[in-house]
Amino acid sequence: MFTEGTVTYREARPLLEKCGLFPVDCADYRVGIWDSQDELVATGALVGDMLQMIAVDPAYQGENLAAKVITALIRETSGRGIDCVYMIAKRQSAAQFEALGFKAVAATAAAVLLEWGSGGIRAFCKTLEGYRKPQRTGCIVMNANPFTKGHRYLVEQACEVCERVIVLAVEEDRSEFPFEVRLALIREGVSDLPQVTVLPGSRYVISSMTFPAYFVRDAAKSLAESEMDAVLFGQYIAPALGVTDRFVGAEPLSASTAVYNETLQRLLPQYGIALHILERKEQEDNPISASAVRKHIAENDRAAAASLVPETTAVWLEANWEKAVQFCTKSSTH
Repeated sequence: MFTEGTVTYREARPLLEKCGLFPVDCADYRVGIWDSQDELVATGALVGDMLQMIAVDPAYQGENLAAKVITALIRETSGRGIDCVYMIAKRQSAAQFEALGFKAVAATAAAVLLEWGSGGIRAFCKTLEGYRKPQRTGCIVMNANPFTKGHRYLVEQACEVCERVIVLAVEEDRSEFPFEVRLALIREGVSDLPQVTVLPGSRYVISSMTFPAYFVRDAAKSLAESEMDAVLFGQYIAPALGVTDRFVGAEPLSASTAVYNETLQRLLPQYGIALHILERKEQEDNPISASAVRKHIAENDRAAAASLVPETTAVWLEANWEKAVQFCTKSSTH
């Protein structure tokens, strides 16, 4: 006889650790299942639109408790207006979740990304197909936190090679500059280049779902996680947009991004995509970086910050300086 209800992080943590998971207190909702002795024997969490930390006490395997946890979490998402939910499972566990109605989207050697509900990656790719043209098409994925002369240089170099260039702006809002500001600065910064189209990157391009290590600069985790992001790009995003070439900047400053570049270099050719790794644009013998711009802003050095960004970004900074200073006193990302 089992009972079901909400559970706190403190209550769930011992079971999560017992099951070899690394508990994090970041859930929007947690469900628990207790046995007749009032012992917590199964739990799971909803984090945004992702199901995470699904754990069942080893003594209760075979009781279908994982299915009960997932059913409870999906029931909760319907009340939150979430149409599509995701989870990442170990390859050996994916089949049990597919039996519950999840669809496998992409797989690496270590993990499988699954989704359940309406929409999903295939629906997203349908929207991208409207931008596809029979031309050599380059793609750049950028966070642009904020948009710098280095980002502009990368776009210009891509335009030298390709007839069309698609810029996908990282949509995850975990950077100092909010997504709507970053997107606007990219669009303003390339508005004079008619062959360039700027689009939101969605959940499927460098997000907390596809590549969480990117946002915490964890090089140790970057290899496995970056593979999922690369597979999604090669298998879905690139074909939908007709991408033939992808452009990235060489990464002398961030070990995790350097690992990402290596992963792209290894995997994208399997999908017929040429990867171009370009040397970073420098100023006074130093690579131009968004982190340097943020440092200058945090130090209230307007001139130094303006020297590293194109005029469009400089104009925005001048008009919104106090807001930018507030952005840049938060913890730093790329």
